[in-house]
Amino acid sequence: MNMGNGEDECLHKFGQHCQVFYDSSLILRSSNTSLSSMQEEKKADENATHDNDIKKKQAEDGKIALETLDRISAICSLVVSITSQQQGQQPQQAQTITSQLQESLASLRQEHALIVEHHNDLLLECGLSNVDQFVMEEPSCSSENSKHQKYIQMRDAMRRRAHKISMQHRQNSFFELLSEWNNTTTDDDTEPSSKSADTELPRMTQLENIQHNLSTIRKFVGKYQSNIGSHSFLAGLYRIVDLQLNPKSGGSSARGSTKNSSSKYVIRWKFRGSVLTEACRSCHGRGNENVDDELAYARDAIQVLFSFLIWVKDIDVEGGEYIIKPMEENDLGLDIDNSRLEERSSVEPILSFEIEKYISNANLRRILAVLPNPKRLDARATGSVEELDSSLSVPKIVNGANESDVISRKNIDGHRDEQWPWFTGRWESCALL
Repeated sequence: MNMGNGEDECLHKFGQHCQVFYDSSLILRSSNTSLSSMQEEKKADENATHDNDIKKKQAEDGKIALETLDRISAICSLVVSITSQQQGQQPQQAQTITSQLQESLASLRQEHALIVEHHNDLLLECGLSNVDQFVMEEPSCSSENSKHQKYIQMRDAMRRRAHKISMQHRQNSFFELLSEWNNTTTDDDTEPSSKSADTELPRMTQLENIQHNLSTIRKFVGKYQSNIGSHSFLAGLYRIVDLQLNPKSGGSSARGSTKNSSSKYVIRWKFRGSVLTEACRSCHGRGNENVDDELAYARDAIQVLFSFLIWVKDIDVEGGEYIIKPMEENDLGLDIDNSRLEERSSVEPILSFEIEKYISNANLRRILAVLPNPKRLDARATGSVEELDSSLSVPKIVNGANESDVISRKNIDGHRDEQWPWFTGRWESCALL
């Protein structure tokens, strides 16, 4: 059947209410995406109480509209069942079953009437107040052109759209976090001697910095290891450190035993950004402490990554730029181009990391000691690893000079490290034993 202009408008309004409800349910509950925005957003929240009340009311209206459609669907299904029973069963048997179905139908109709009485304007606007207009289509309501099916299709389309935009939102927020952490550590590839000991995100060359980063990793492991959603990431962290220290474990070279002492031997780890963004929905930490902040896990994971790894940005997205552009305003509208959204959602961000160039093998062993052994994890390491040789990498122009796209390690033997107290080594040995 073809819907008139009035019916099209009702369907459109229903779609808008679905959109608001699904967006409120699936889009990030926490907008503290950047390190510098937390105080600003706290101040903005104090002035946004009225807006939040409006959004809650709109989401509640969407919930009522969706529940009403579910009730109408159940009524239509009962009508079909009653008709089928009356036509296909013996009179006495059909009468008993039909009587039961009629009672259920009457109960649903009564419930629908009560909801319409309380929310008449909303359901009238959505074209859902009169259930008979849907029932009259039976038994043809299963047709794709029926009014009932058009509402079902609209609901499903809005739900799919919300899931895609929610994923895109998490990716955008994740890359904002990633870029900000990267900007704070951009200068950390300079000589350690030129860095002060109290930098915000120091690299692992000074004793205090090493202890700080080891503490960061320990806290992450203690907070998330109990959640299986973190296991593939934890296993990946262990693997990149282990392969950098023990090249033979990769099984790719007979000369592996000498590689770990070569500054030109570099391990690169690639993995999908969704490993962190989608795990945010399940990794809430001990006691569900992150339940109101869906980016908490990604934020903590990024802190661990930048504590001893560097981000290789030139090759980070499969088939596109390394940072996904923020959603345009039209991407949040009802008349969204689904094919364009599908295309945007299909670009999977690929992250690439290497060991920070001034970490010594001794400090890598300290990191390995605080990471859980993969044998105690319930998932394989995420992503893939590459063995690279900086002497064979292709030169590129950086600030007018030729540089390799793979930078050699500069502190393998630890000659730049601040010396640890004599008793620390004995304490670590006892802890390992």
